[in-house]
Amino acid sequence: MLTADSPRNTRLQNCPWLRTEPKRRQTRRAYGHDYQAPGVYMITMTAEGHRPPLSSISRSADGKPQVELTPLGALICDAITGITRHTPSLEVRASVIMPDHIHLLIWVRERLERDLGQYLAGFKAACSKLLREARGLGPDEPLEPLFLPGFHDRLIRDSGQYDTCARYIADNPRRLLVRRERPDLFRRYNRLTICGHDYAAYGNIFLLRNFDKRCVMIHRADTAADKARQRAEWIWCAANGGVLVSPFISKEEKAVRDEALSVGGNIITLRYDGFPERFKPSAAEFVLCSEGRLLLLAPWPENSAQVQLSRSVSLRMNALAQRIAAMGYDEQMTLRR
Repeated sequence: MLTADSPRNTRLQNCPWLRTEPKRRQTRRAYGHDYQAPGVYMITMTAEGHRPPLSSISRSADGKPQVELTPLGALICDAITGITRHTPSLEVRASVIMPDHIHLLIWVRERLERDLGQYLAGFKAACSKLLREARGLGPDEPLEPLFLPGFHDRLIRDSGQYDTCARYIADNPRRLLVRRERPDLFRRYNRLTICGHDYAAYGNIFLLRNFDKRCVMIHRADTAADKARQRAEWIWCAANGGVLVSPFISKEEKAVRDEALSVGGNIITLRYDGFPERFKPSAAEFVLCSEGRLLLLAPWPENSAQVQLSRSVSLRMNALAQRIAAMGYDEQMTLRR
């Protein structure tokens, strides 16, 4: 993650209203699923940090993303090809080798004799074996690990999720190029103090400095006339370069959000359910980030946990949205590292 004092983060260095403090990291992993069961899984493995890149991503002459495997990436590609050959119960339906990680869409066709994780450990061992052979190393000679321990997994439950994950894997190179070309719009901040409260954040932090921010909050007691007046004000704000701030919890608030986006508006969304460890924006959120129109905020310390939506949570989120909408242009913010 780039921080405010990162050499590449020159835009943030010129912001006097943003200070930095030491950052602390957290890691977590979900357990409990039966990984011997048939099904489709999206698997992500991250390369060990000191390894050379597995691939390079660039644009072709016609502007399309292209993936060129490094020698190390080519070895991993061979190991991916061998998964089904060594374990017929596993079929790789889609894959991509990125510079620092790989994605696999794996179909477990029948119940496995062992946990899926053991087969993935075998895949990692196969990659190491190919690297040993390429380097001419003996079986007892030391070899640093190719991947970080473990893997990230997602169980695909229906055809809609399958299609979404397959498209996501195929679209990974393009998404990386967009993030490289517009880094300030895809940055994750952990932790960011705004108006005396800590948040995790993702997206265009400069939306917080917009001079016209409006909190979208619809009460049950609001009359039809109240709702019509508020809606007109919010959509006018969105259409004229302002920012709408809200957790967008109710159907009516979501409808305002969608209409505001349709007229080119910007939004700051407060997430009550936090950010997963390896958060990636959805397809729609990715487009908004690429256009600089979205900032996602999750209150700290709930930012890394799933919080059940309740009336008290809704009231708290709305109160935070009101405070953010009312913040002055010169109000100090702190980015903790």
